[in-house]
Amino acid sequence: MMTVALKIPPPVFMLMALIMMLGCHYLLPWWQFKPRWIIAIPLVIIAVVSGFLSVLALAKANTTISPFIPKQTARLVTRGIYQYSRNPMYVSLLLLLIAAVFIYGELSTILGVVFFIIVINHYQIKPEEKVLLTLFGDKYVQYCGQVRRWF
Repeated sequence: MMTVALKIPPPVFMLMALIMMLGCHYLLPWWQFKPRWIIAIPLVIIAVVSGFLSVLALAKANTTISPFIPKQTARLVTRGIYQYSRNPMYVSLLLLLIAAVFIYGELSTILGVVFFIIVINHYQIKPEEKVLLTLFGDKYVQYCGQVRRWF
């Protein structure tokens, strides 16, 4: 039986990163700048749309969206938003965190973004990739060669 090492939902890691960013904002002021809503708002919109499109693509393919049961993946989804990123749901969470950097107006908050990327890569994406390689073999290898992990 194949299992994924992560037992915490990725959005919880995003919330942890947001809390870390809040701490950085107040405790590690490196370089403060005015909040840039003109950048943050489009990032949030893109994040919401890409998250929705990724869930929709998986639902249309009649396969699991759960990060905890990748072994139940019925099909390798390579169309729609998945032709641009192998992990558009995680990209959408990442874009929300990048938007938060512009909302907080503090450069040190980027540490939360780095934390999220490292944790999701190690504890979520790599175990998922192992399962998908086992399930789909060469087809998955080819897909990985054509589409980036993030964006």
